Amino acid sequence: MANRFELPVMNGLLTFEAAARTGSFTAAAQELHISQPAVSHAIRKLEDAIGVVLFDRQHKGVKVTVAGQQLLEQAGLGLTLIEQALKDVKATKPNQPVSLAVSTATATWWLLPRIARFKLKHPHIELRCITIDDDKDIEQDQVDLAIPLGSGEFSKHRRWPFVEEEIFAVCSPGYLATHGPILKPSDLIQHTLLHLEERYRSRMDWATWLSRLGVSLPKGNKQFRFNDYSIILQAALEGQGIALGWGHLIKAALHQGQLVQVIADKVQTLHPFQIIAGRNRPLRPDVIALKDWLIAEASTP
Repeated sequence: MANRFELPVMNGLLTFEAAARTGSFTAAAQELHISQPAVSHAIRKLEDAIGVVLFDRQHKGVKVTVAGQQLLEQAGLGLTLIEQALKDVKATKPNQPVSLAVSTATATWWLLPRIARFKLKHPHIELRCITIDDDKDIEQDQVDLAIPLGSGEFSKHRRWPFVEEEIFAVCSPGYLATHGPILKPSDLIQHTLLHLEERYRSRMDWATWLSRLGVSLPKGNKQFRFNDYSIILQAALEGQGIALGWGHLIKAALHQGQLVQVIADKVQTLHPFQIIAGRNRPLRPDVIALKDWLIAEASTP
């Protein structure tokens, strides 16, 4: 069975269309990134294949013949339709998932309670959430967006403000009822403090937090140490001690009465949390939609 489209004809049409539209073999060669002799050869093969002269070769250039002009009109229309068909097909391909890297605590305490709202607003976006234990994972540009754990500069990334870092002491209502009252920062050193062991980042710890309020933490203070902030919050919920609460993470637990703020004192640092994206990764519309949603959610009371 003969092919519907003869290869020399199809290959030559793109070259012919560029040459006829620009009125120059040289200009066509520049547009197609091939040599001028290659353009001339392709058009000659096309003319031989269809048995029609498409250009008058003149001393100072070429001129499209009547037959060539007729072919240009039809070929131009056909190529336009093909281009539109390719765009339509491309638009129907499955959406690429949007990847978001966050800490386990952010995923558990901030993102999960809100994710249903994101899916309701953007049902077509497939979100791939990746929990990270080290900001080095972010530096490798393997994700579309990330909310770093630490307060690094991330000079190779685009950055957007996410939330201020506001920290206060929290515990369960049961702990406060049993061990209270706790009236001032210095009272805290008499209690069990749930301490996060920082392995790779420089967020605030109990000693630093108390020093900002004019209190020194004695070396003999009772401390439970954990290396995951999610575990610290769970321990606080179970009444095992007092934790430092990052405001954006524990807002829901405070509203629901699972945790209470121990004293009114708060510390706000100069190192807000950020949303970052690698400069080498494209900001696709779905990525921008997620970024905008994260920022909007963070500002919601």
